[in-house]
Amino acid sequence: MNIGTKIRLLRKEKRVTQEELAEYLHISSQAVSKWETGVSSPDIDFLPKLAIFFGTSLDNLLDFDQSQVDAAVEALIAESGRGGKDPAASEAFLRKALEKYPNNDLLLTCILEDMQEQNADKSRSAEIIEVGERILSCSSDDELKIDVLRILAETYHGMGEQAMAEFYLGKIPGLHFLYYEIAAAIKRGEERLENIGKLEDLCIDKLICALWMRREEADAEKRTEIDHQAEEMFTFFRKYPDYAHLTEIMEQLWNEGTIMTIYQ
Repeated sequence: MNIGTKIRLLRKEKRVTQEELAEYLHISSQAVSKWETGVSSPDIDFLPKLAIFFGTSLDNLLDFDQSQVDAAVEALIAESGRGGKDPAASEAFLRKALEKYPNNDLLLTCILEDMQEQNADKSRSAEIIEVGERILSCSSDDELKIDVLRILAETYHGMGEQAMAEFYLGKIPGLHFLYYEIAAAIKRGEERLENIGKLEDLCIDKLICALWMRREEADAEKRTEIDHQAEEMFTFFRKYPDYAHLTEIMEQLWNEGTIMTIYQ
C-alpha cells in the first residue's frame, strides 16, 4: 500500500476532510488530494506530523510490517547455507542481502559469525571488532548483543589484548546460560522446543570444550584417557539426528586440535 492510500484510509477512519487535514498541516487541500491520488508524495518533514494527527506510529503510516521483514531475513539466512563448510560464501551472500536490509542486526550478527570462522590467522580481527561495535550500537535485541559481546571478547583474547577481552566479558550477564534452561521449562509449544534445542546445543558444545580445557592441563597419560572419553562422547551424540551436525563439527575441531579457536 502506498503512502497516499494509507493517508486516505486513516483520514476516513478519523472522519476528517481533506480540507481539515490540510489546515492542520498548513498546506492546500489540493496538495492532500495529490497525495491521496498518487500524483505526489508528502515530504519527509510531514510524516511525523501526519503520524501525530492520525494518532498512529510512523511504521503504521508507512505500512511497515516488521514481522514480514523478519521472515524475509530469516529466509535469506536459511538460503545462505551458513553453518556449513564455506563461511566465505555464506558471508558474501549475506552481505548482498544486507544491501536490501541495511543495518539489520540479525544479518550483521550472522556475517560476524562467518567472519570469525575465517579469522584463524587473526587477519580480520579489526573488521570483526568494527562490525561488532556497529551491531551493539544499532541493536535492541539483548540476545544478539550477548552473542556479539562473546565474539568481541574472544577476538580481543586472540589478539592478546586481555584487558579488552575481559572488558567485554564483564558485560555478559553471568546467568545468561540459565535463560535457555528456564525458558525450556516454562514455555510451551514451538518456543519451548526452540529453547530446548538451544540448551542441548550449548550443553554439548560447552561440555566438549570443557573436556578439551581439562586435557590441556593434563599429563600425557591423562590426555590419552581424555581422548578416549571424547571419542565415546562423539560416538554417543552422533547416533541422534538432532545432535549429529554439531557433533561432527566439534569432533573435527577436536581431531585438528583447533577447538579452542572458538574462544580466540
